[in-house]
Amino acid sequence: MKKYYLILCVLVIIINSITAFAQKNTTIESKIDEYLQPYLDMDAWSGIISIYEDGEPIFQKAYGYADREWKIPNTKDTKFRIASISKLFTEVAILKLVEENTISLSDPLSKFIIDYPRGSEITVKQLLNHRAGIPHLNNFPHYNDLIKYDYEIDDIIDLFKNKPLDFDPGLRYRYSNSGYVLLAYIIEKVSQAKYGDYLQTEILNPLGLANTGIDNNKQILEKRAKGYMFNSSGDLANADYVNMSIKIGGGSMYSTAGDLNIFLQSLFRKELIQSSLNELPNFNEIEGEQAFQASGRVQGFCHQITHRFSSDLTVMVLGNHYSNLALPISDDIYNIYSGNPYAIPLNYLGQETQVPVEELKAYEGNYDFGFGPIRKLLVKGNSLTYGAADMDSADKLISLGGNRFFYIQYWVILEFSDSENGRFKTLEWVMGKNRYPANRVIN
Repeated sequence: MKKYYLILCVLVIIINSITAFAQKNTTIESKIDEYLQPYLDMDAWSGIISIYEDGEPIFQKAYGYADREWKIPNTKDTKFRIASISKLFTEVAILKLVEENTISLSDPLSKFIIDYPRGSEITVKQLLNHRAGIPHLNNFPHYNDLIKYDYEIDDIIDLFKNKPLDFDPGLRYRYSNSGYVLLAYIIEKVSQAKYGDYLQTEILNPLGLANTGIDNNKQILEKRAKGYMFNSSGDLANADYVNMSIKIGGGSMYSTAGDLNIFLQSLFRKELIQSSLNELPNFNEIEGEQAFQASGRVQGFCHQITHRFSSDLTVMVLGNHYSNLALPISDDIYNIYSGNPYAIPLNYLGQETQVPVEELKAYEGNYDFGFGPIRKLLVKGNSLTYGAADMDSADKLISLGGNRFFYIQYWVILEFSDSENGRFKTLEWVMGKNRYPANRVIN
């Protein structure tokens, strides 16, 4: 009798645990739904939210459309262009070659490209950590034209090979997709295999990542998400065309939430690389907690993955909308799950105020963030616009009053301060908790 009573007690405990878990999940789902609704109402985001604990999915839900024109919804199996999350696969490939003693992190670039200018000063490790000074392709004046053509890897390298370095190798950090093109070239050079073939053989096949690969515009790919973005007038549109060949090494792949989770878990379990794991440039701290982060953004897509080691919790946000929303959404999803404070997003479109053209002229000028091209603020028609100083194209800003403007194309706030002689001296790019100041350049 005691035996049956013990079994009954165990069953009651299990049932209560399952019920409590289901109730918690229902509560989390309703909170996440409520949180995301303003973004969905404004057509500002669509994609998949995933939460993994100990590598297992405890919440996963798709929102919005994979194809808006045909009203095809996103699903858990939707394939996204993963943009710079692709860099993780390049990094792991390089570190596998290091652990196999095929290459060394201290090897100079000149070992692989004999005639590369200053190649003897640039190391594999500097390329991996964005400290080589290689000019960032995305900052080139005609980059939006360059991305429309088909390239071989040598052709891409020729685009930046003979340009001056941004700084002496190793001197500082500056993000560079060009450096990852060189890493892809090194992989091909030493493995005698195409970059995509090497990844397929050494990483994707061993892990069973059947829904991950090199993106190709010509390929018929089942369950591929289309990308969307706000155009320069602030209207939702299909994303600009990008020939993915130019993204090799740094942003050329597609994947699903499930495949990316398998890939991450294999990393943390040291199944792909072991001694060199800590060489990955993705480890950092969030409020004192060790974390691993990867993000990516390309025309039509924006993603964020954050893994916190103390709780073994992964929050993954994959989206088919070009903006800066993935990081703040990721942070707030973590807060919702953890019971921390969070705020429902504001509908900035409902806060638009009309500002006379003469007042808008006080914001005009060139502003320097200290990285990337100089930005130009200029009144066009009845609106203040934002664009690169060396480009004719510019995006319309939405005035919120109080020296604040909403930049819908990137979903950030621009704040102006330090007015002097009818001109503002400081512009801040406000993205969630982060603020990036720029100083007005005096002509």
